[in-house]
Amino acid sequence: MKKIVFGAALVAAAGMAHAAINNTGNWYGNVGAQMHAVAFSGVSSASGSWNLGGIPAGATIEAAYVHSNDWFTGGAPLTLSFNGGAGVSQNAYESALSGSGDLFDYRWDVTSMITGNGNYTFDLRGANIIYMASLHVVYSHASLPVGSVHTYEGAEHVGEGHTTDTYSFNLANAAAGPAYFQMVTQADDTNTTGEEIFYNNQLVAGPLDNNLGAFASFISSPVVNNGVSEQIDIKTYGDWFGMHVGIVTTTIPAPGAAALMGLVGLAGLRRRR
Repeated sequence: MKKIVFGAALVAAAGMAHAAINNTGNWYGNVGAQMHAVAFSGVSSASGSWNLGGIPAGATIEAAYVHSNDWFTGGAPLTLSFNGGAGVSQNAYESALSGSGDLFDYRWDVTSMITGNGNYTFDLRGANIIYMASLHVVYSHASLPVGSVHTYEGAEHVGEGHTTDTYSFNLANAAAGPAYFQMVTQADDTNTTGEEIFYNNQLVAGPLDNNLGAFASFISSPVVNNGVSEQIDIKTYGDWFGMHVGIVTTTIPAPGAAALMGLVGLAGLRRRR
């Protein structure tokens, strides 16, 4: 049995921050993580479920967060009911403001409500335009391989002249070596195609043609970390989409469930914003 040695460095939300995907947690030792997401076609309310699998029996749930998006609202409250519980209203956790394209990220801490594998329902109310809802869970157990998990959360959007069609940012604090990168995008579609995302100069995604459904995509790819500052480079070729949450894991084998999605293009309906 391996000894569990883990730690977390968390960034608390003290009001709404601005335009960034920030490192919000780092865990080391016998740890694992998984991310799940559901796509929506630009709705004011959204409901569905995520199915968690592969969490070892008796694992400690270190962190679990739900994210969703909204556009053009000024960060007004959005209400989440998680797994049948009472609704919790939150102001925007982070924003990305640029001309006519104001994007807002919403984040709820559901750590105490995750009890292991199973189906978890959600219901979102009070939005303007929802394109995605995601759940990521970090857990520890002596049966897991030694590695690390790093989470990145916030708000950023690119494309169609609202910001820029090329964009780069860095993911800090990830451990060096073979790793797995997962991220959700929203508001991408098939009207403009060819988008590419590079991780330390390695192509990990493209095109982003709402492979998760109308209108969001799920990126899942093996990568190699330099252990200093992992660089993400995005080329939109004109498409306009937003980003909110990503996970980098160095625990091998890579996370299951959502990792099986890959990038499979699906035909989509035209979105309106």
